[in-house]
Amino acid sequence: MSIIIYLQILLIIISLVITFGKDNLNMVIFFSVFSLICASLYYFYRAPDLALAEAAIGSAIVPLIFIITISKQREFMVICNIEDDFINPKSKEGEGYKLLSDFTDYYNLKLVVRENKEDTIYGVFRVRNVDLSVKKKKDKYIFEGKSTSIIMNKLVQMTKECSKVDILLVEEEQMDD
Repeated sequence: MSIIIYLQILLIIISLVITFGKDNLNMVIFFSVFSLICASLYYFYRAPDLALAEAAIGSAIVPLIFIITISKQREFMVICNIEDDFINPKSKEGEGYKLLSDFTDYYNLKLVVRENKEDTIYGVFRVRNVDLSVKKKKDKYIFEGKSTSIIMNKLVQMTKECSKVDILLVEEEQMDD
């Protein structure tokens, strides 16, 4: 078999690794390798201009943007609108705090819980990077998160066994942060 067939098989394997990978940094590295292999294939198919562009953009610039983005996201911001000990950010206790702490530990994120007070600024000056809002309705705690957030699926799985918690996935414009 020629090297082109080996490279195409390797592309399929790498694309599966990227698709099913859990670690963001490893996925970026595999994406960069994927782009380098694509650049090699372009070269073998006599398209050196595409090969050069793919090598520069696909394996250098785009992974750099991904790495910068991943490094910026190290916190999981929670706005707490309840006044009981389910989530107590001061003592770092409570069933809800433990649940959120386990969740953020899974993704290597820092859990930041802020209490929503009456004097919080709303409108244009509100905090835009809120990942989760916690409210209480009757005997249930409502975890309201963005439906576009990929990591919310894991939180849904983790809270299935907790009868006190309901997850509400909303569009970004609908979220009260």
